[in-house]
Amino acid sequence: MKKTLLFLLLAVSSSPAAFAQARAGGATSSKDYTSSGTDSRNTGFGIKGGYSLSNFYGNGKDLIPGRDNLNTYHAGVYGQFGLNNFSSVQVELLYSRKGVRYDNGNNKTDLRLNYLSLPILYVGNITDNISFHLGPQLSLLTKVLNDGKDEDLKANGYNSLDLGAVAGLEARIGPARVGARYDLGLSRILKDDVKYTGTTGDKSSLHNQTFQVYVGIGLTQ
Repeated sequence: MKKTLLFLLLAVSSSPAAFAQARAGGATSSKDYTSSGTDSRNTGFGIKGGYSLSNFYGNGKDLIPGRDNLNTYHAGVYGQFGLNNFSSVQVELLYSRKGVRYDNGNNKTDLRLNYLSLPILYVGNITDNISFHLGPQLSLLTKVLNDGKDEDLKANGYNSLDLGAVAGLEARIGPARVGARYDLGLSRILKDDVKYTGTTGDKSSLHNQTFQVYVGIGLTQ
C-alpha cells in the first residue's frame, strides 16, 4: 500500500510540466477556474469519483484471519469556495466504500462498510496547476456487508459516526482534475468491548484507513 501511495503521489506531482505545456496552447489553470467576473477564481462545483484501497489499523487488526486490502470505490460531488487566488475551502459529499478482505475459513471474503462522507478541506495552490488538500471529515455508516450478508449496525455494535482526517494532492487544468489522498479514520469502527462474530480477540480499537485516487470534472459558477 505504501509503494502504491508513493507511486501515485509522484505521478500527480510530476504533472506541472505537462500542464504548463497545455496551458501554453490556451488551456486554463487552477487559478483560472471560474470566470473573471468572480471575486476568486478558485470557486465552482463538480463531480468526482475513483478507486479506493481500504484496510484497518489499530490494536487487534492482526487477529482478523488473512486480513488484506479491500479494492473498492468512492464517488460524489463537491463545491469549492474561493478565499483568494491561493486559498479556498472545498466541501464534498461522497459515497465511500471501506473495509477489509479476510479469510472466512473457506475462502477470501469481504467485510464492507458503506459511508456517506463529508470532507471539509482547506485547498492551497502550490503552483498554477497543483494544490494540496487538508482537513477533517465526518462519515455516517449506512450499511455493513459481511461475507455478502447484511449486518445490523446496532446489534453488532458498530459506531454510526466516524471522525477522520484527509490529506492529499491534486492536479488540475481547466475543468478536469486528478488527485490522490489519504483518508484516516480517527473513531473506532466498533464500540467498546465488541468483537466480530466468529473471531477471537478484542476488535474494539479498529479504525479505517483508505488511500484514494480520483478524477473529477468541475463546472464554473
